[in-house]
Amino acid sequence: MSVLCMSETLQSEKGYEIPMIITRPMDLKKHPCVILLHGTCSDKNEVGNAYVYLANQLANAGYVTIRFDFIGSGQSKVDYLHYTYKSAVDDTHTVLSYAKKQGYGPITLLGWSQGAAIALLSANDDVSSVITLSAAVDMSIFVKEEDVLEAQKKGYVWYDPGFSKPVKLSREWFEDVLNTNVLELYSHKHLPTLCFHGLKDSVVSCLYSKKCVEASAHSLSKVIYLDECDHVFCVLTHGYEYFGVVVDQMIEWLNEINKKAEIYSA
Repeated sequence: MSVLCMSETLQSEKGYEIPMIITRPMDLKKHPCVILLHGTCSDKNEVGNAYVYLANQLANAGYVTIRFDFIGSGQSKVDYLHYTYKSAVDDTHTVLSYAKKQGYGPITLLGWSQGAAIALLSANDDVSSVITLSAAVDMSIFVKEEDVLEAQKKGYVWYDPGFSKPVKLSREWFEDVLNTNVLELYSHKHLPTLCFHGLKDSVVSCLYSKKCVEASAHSLSKVIYLDECDHVFCVLTHGYEYFGVVVDQMIEWLNEINKKAEIYSA
């Protein structure tokens, strides 16, 4: 199938620009849509351009994808200091509204690492399902008390992710992380949820993906573990060898979910 890729910019509620890329089948039909949410200090293309690969594979399977940069990441012109759970959810809702106006649907939110937490928090009545990759849904496990105290005093702390430039984590980000029970909030949404997690993930325990599925309380939810995969599904060491397996299983599940959604709405 021929694929069309377009760069666009949305205006956020606060006036800053949200850079995004839409990848879709070439035809003019209305297609189901997957919105891709990146992780901490990454960008809309994700590690090893995994979201570029994913977008193309989904387009070939008949899906539109929208991927975009959160505040302070990628092509965003806003300082990372202003990134919080709330800002990320607001931006996701802006993109969701855009997708709905374009007539795309059903709409799935897909989040990687911290992006998974944002996906769970952002899921609303316009969302039909959620997919997570290496779900970091409790970011408080990374928080140090001395960083909280410094952020309370100065308004921010410097954070060096080790794979990109250092950024400022705001006091508001720490407050969001420490005071938001992502899984408890998600437990009220009852959406079909598919979680992928590598059993060799040394960053986030695979138990969090299991907790996501349990919180969803939906009969079509499930977690898929990959024995040999790390936090990024080995895209830096094995290309898309393992990630391709993830994508194939993802498409199979999406097709099943969306087919059942069509039956129920008929």
